[in-house]
Amino acid sequence: MSQDAPTFTELDARRLGRVRRYFAQHPRASDVLVCVLFALSAVSDVGPAVDGAGPNLGFDTDDFRATGTAAALSLALTVLALVVLWFRRRWPVRVTVTLVVLTLVHVAVSGHVGALDVGFALALYVVAATRPQRWGWLLLGTASALVLGSLLLWGGAIQPAASDVTVTGPDDTVYTPGPESTAASDTPAFLLGGLVALAVGANVRGRRLHVRALVQRHQQLVDVGEQGARLAAAAEQTRIAREMHDVVAHGLTVMIALSDGARTAVRRSPDRAEEALDLLSETGRTALGDMRRMLGVLRGADVPLEPQPGTQDLESLVQQFRAAGLTVHLTTAGPPLPPDAGLALTVYRVVQESLTNVLRHAGAGSRVDVLVRHGAGRVGIEVVDDGGSAAPLADGADGASGTGAEDGGRLARLGERL
Repeated sequence: MSQDAPTFTELDARRLGRVRRYFAQHPRASDVLVCVLFALSAVSDVGPAVDGAGPNLGFDTDDFRATGTAAALSLALTVLALVVLWFRRRWPVRVTVTLVVLTLVHVAVSGHVGALDVGFALALYVVAATRPQRWGWLLLGTASALVLGSLLLWGGAIQPAASDVTVTGPDDTVYTPGPESTAASDTPAFLLGGLVALAVGANVRGRRLHVRALVQRHQQLVDVGEQGARLAAAAEQTRIAREMHDVVAHGLTVMIALSDGARTAVRRSPDRAEEALDLLSETGRTALGDMRRMLGVLRGADVPLEPQPGTQDLESLVQQFRAAGLTVHLTTAGPPLPPDAGLALTVYRVVQESLTNVLRHAGAGSRVDVLVRHGAGRVGIEVVDDGGSAAPLADGADGASGTGAEDGGRLARLGERL
């Protein structure tokens, strides 16, 4: 059952559009998109520095700026960050720590964070989406403190060189940039990007955990349903096995009694012998038909549906045992049984099993009184024989062991079906 049933996955539980479903099914495509976004953000920062039109890199020698060594180092760090960012899903914490180190080196080289704050935010998002929240807050707090400290230290180291530089602002205000200006501009952007990444990542992680719980719950329900189906199938097989025993035991016992009677009467009363042989043939065909129907149910084949025997068939059942040599008196008391096919079938099987045991152990010629009494929500069945005078049938004649204890156990199991 479980092999044919479709698998319910997290993608089935999440309501994703076509674009988001594509990226969820192709994670490498999302990695490429993230690297492209980071590269585009880095172009706006590294490109002007390479052309020599970028911000003051903090060195007071014209030769250093002319050669573009600082810009080249900044470009190399950005490319290295791009390569490291590719592995953010495999090692999110390691990649985030590596990007923090690269950011600190970038600050030492250029005096500002540059595009590495975007790479740090992209890596921190994966940490927040795949790890407990304490990991994200720890990394963000530590990284922010280190970046702020490095910006302030770098600004203090180049303060003498930068004191001769004046900058005219948009409102025509002329001021001299100090270490606090770079820290005041880069640190909030770095911290804000990290906070946004933490918020989005934590939200994604919460939804994933919720969806995962739904999938697990669905799987548990499927397992419970399959287990219930297996238990129901086992119970049905046990019931059919008991039905087969009842049919086989009854049919063979009656057939043996009829054949013995026919052999005895074949010379003295040919007419009665012929009647016994007819009943023998009819009993065999009936038992064979019942066996075929039950085997058809086990094989799952399409078998003709026929009503199960019930209390309305007790008289015909008694007639079969009378033909086999028993003197059976059937008495019913109380109101009719409720229209319950299972109850009627159980009453029929109990009487059938009891008469079969009488025929096997007491032998033909025995007197049997059968009383079926219904009242006060209960059904009582009494089967009493006189012990018989004829020799009983040999044990094992029906293909099964025939001890009295086993017969009593079968009757007890039949009683449980009531």
